[in-house]
Amino acid sequence: MDRVQLREDLLTVFNLDEFRLLCRRLGVEYDQLRGKTPRDKAGLLIGTMERNGRLPELVQEVVRERPHLETNYSAYVAIETAAADDPLSWLDRLAKGEGPAIEEPPTMRWNTEIIEDDDE
Repeated sequence: MDRVQLREDLLTVFNLDEFRLLCRRLGVEYDQLRGKTPRDKAGLLIGTMERNGRLPELVQEVVRERPHLETNYSAYVAIETAAADDPLSWLDRLAKGEGPAIEEPPTMRWNTEIIEDDDE
């Protein structure tokens, strides 16, 4: 999921009072977020929620408050809230074309060099 886009959405679709209320509903004190600007505080809220394993909760709350954003985050929410008894159900949704197959390019490089065995 694009965290920069989430931050921009928080800044554009919520005014300051609404953003404070969103923080309160999530159990995060707005004034405890150390940033000086609303942009800083939005980024810190996203980071805090992610570190505590609660980023899906933040996204769900944003979508609940602003339903027009559902298309932006539906694939992420579906993957993160997959049924515990079917943890790979998100693969079925991906196969149907729901959501991106990969959000970020792979970073690993495989060694493709063939090494000959000289023992023979």
